[in-house]
Amino acid sequence: MSNMVKSGVSLALIMGCALQVAKADDFSLGLTAGWSTKLYKGVNENKNNLIFPTIDYDADRFWFHGLSAGYDLLQTPADRISVLGYYLPLSLKASDSHSRAVRKLNNRRSTLMTGLRYSHESLSAGTFETTLATDSLDQSNGLHWNGAWTYPLQLGLLNIEPQLGIDWNDEKFNRYYYGISSDESRRSGLKKYNPGDSFTPYAELSLNYAMTGNWNLFGGARYTFLSKEVKDSPIIGKDSLLSFWTGFSYTF
Repeated sequence: MSNMVKSGVSLALIMGCALQVAKADDFSLGLTAGWSTKLYKGVNENKNNLIFPTIDYDADRFWFHGLSAGYDLLQTPADRISVLGYYLPLSLKASDSHSRAVRKLNNRRSTLMTGLRYSHESLSAGTFETTLATDSLDQSNGLHWNGAWTYPLQLGLLNIEPQLGIDWNDEKFNRYYYGISSDESRRSGLKKYNPGDSFTPYAELSLNYAMTGNWNLFGGARYTFLSKEVKDSPIIGKDSLLSFWTGFSYTF
């Protein structure tokens, strides 16, 4: 699957696509395509394209949704605690940048995040979900936390899910993906940069349309407000990100 994922995908697009794909009752296969405004300076926006197969599978406590998989430690009608892992393709291939300075930096590599998730579902108030995960491949060795509130709406065959959320990254995560080390500063001429931890709010809208009993179309958009620690980095080109995704799935 990794050879189908293009490098340079923003975190906003990954969280939207990987964790909010259409969910199947038992087993479904599909394809997701996404696009995001560029994150790193000098990198073409087409490097932010994402195409990957989606597999949604639920078997009692085990599940596989898109780029994430997990096992439910606790299941009740309203609450769920899960151990999970998900692929995070946030990365920078320095040679992809048109900036001479950025091309002299080290690459930032994608990784596997693993951790715990708690969700609470209320018929009247929607769903609250929180996830705490750590880098398991020793790329950044950082921590990531997400808290999100979703309120699903059903209009005939169309399911609409607006979501408000916030991401927190610790300083190890931010220094790996957005910082400039002393060695990199000497090579590139860019100012040394050591960001701290950050909070990043976002708003999202996901749609799922049941075309038939088996075929589904889904899509969505997310707007992310980058934190000061991220947007002040010498290698970040803006203060917000806009991402879109769409796809289809077939339920067996």
